[in-house]
Amino acid sequence: MEFPRSRSESVQFILNAARLRAGNKALKVERVRSCVAYRLHSVEVGVSKVPVTPNKPVFLAGLGYGRLSEGVHDDLYARSFVLCEGSKTVALVGVDSIGVMLNHVAPLKERLSAKGIALFLCSTHDHSSPDTIGLWGPEPGVSGFDEEYMELLLSGVEEAVEKALEEVKKTTLELGSTALPCGAAKNTRKTDLLDREISYMVARSGGRALGTLVNFGLHPEVLWRDNRLVTADFVHYLCLELERELGGIAVFLNGALGGMVTPDVSSHTFEEAERVGRTIARAILNSASRTRPRVEAACELALASKLVELPVHNTLLTEAARAGIVKREVGDPPTLETEVSVLELRPFARLAALPGEPLPDVGLRVKEMLGAPYRLLTSLCNDEIGYIIGRDEWDPSRYEESMSPGPLTCEILLSALSEILQLLQRT
Repeated sequence: MEFPRSRSESVQFILNAARLRAGNKALKVERVRSCVAYRLHSVEVGVSKVPVTPNKPVFLAGLGYGRLSEGVHDDLYARSFVLCEGSKTVALVGVDSIGVMLNHVAPLKERLSAKGIALFLCSTHDHSSPDTIGLWGPEPGVSGFDEEYMELLLSGVEEAVEKALEEVKKTTLELGSTALPCGAAKNTRKTDLLDREISYMVARSGGRALGTLVNFGLHPEVLWRDNRLVTADFVHYLCLELERELGGIAVFLNGALGGMVTPDVSSHTFEEAERVGRTIARAILNSASRTRPRVEAACELALASKLVELPVHNTLLTEAARAGIVKREVGDPPTLETEVSVLELRPFARLAALPGEPLPDVGLRVKEMLGAPYRLLTSLCNDEIGYIIGRDEWDPSRYEESMSPGPLTCEILLSALSEILQLLQRT
């Protein structure tokens, strides 16, 4: 499948990824033009959300040990955006979770696959959600993983997919892009590098919005170590605002959030989480209201995935897995099996799904590889392997490297991505 690539074919597309790398040097993304460039029809969409809020105290993930929850500020959700075209059905699910590893996702993927449904389960990487990895228990060396909660979460994901399928309707998909507003995000590892692209899809039927799919990279960690309340962080307010103004259900899929793309806040409060979420929502709403699609086409879905083996050079990860702290097996020698996937919404859009947290420069490389005029990158998809760091950026003294399988991870994943794209190009 040959995607339109020239500006005359694809309108003034937003990212200009080929120009974002001069030699091997990634450049700061400062300005992104707002546009709603494409409309796809001949596709059916169903959207739903199901709460996956814990029903008992749990250890909260991501910001240190001993954060036992003391209540719920707002519900966590599994939000499902299901696409149907011909014999193909794809469920894009955003779940308010720090991450769900492949060994837990795989049985659900198999059950849905038997029904003809391809699952893209993408965790938001919420840092005030239950510890679904095991690293953030009561103290070092003690797992915080809760099997009962994992069952609740996966059951909620499955229910969200089933409910979305019940709501499937003929729709038009409006594909748009705009920029993360200033004051919403910053990169604390590499301050001059930030991909500000927000990609979104609005599914409409009978003149009303069924749902909005949103994709950009940002850690949901406005709330910090002293917070003991379960919350979806800024994602709660982002989705709330979009649902209130557009109608339907909003689904957030995180992007290249690693390295460390974090909220640009003055304090770690719910007020700041609300400001960040609503500010981003308003940017999307303004973009969607100002412009209209210039190019229309019938939508055809295509997808492919590839399992890969990653060598694990991180001895802490290996020891944690073998001690049962992290609920995942590693091989001998240490390896992790994971997967890379691509979804095409032909003729305009490609979505790449990576299993961990790519740094922004990796995300820009991926978008350049995708080659389509409309490009999305989802992270923590069907797995959470940690940070995905380019080999030329690898620095063992940095925090992100201590939470990554190793220096070969990025190149192995991008090689798999290249193989998938070549396969899809031939079909």
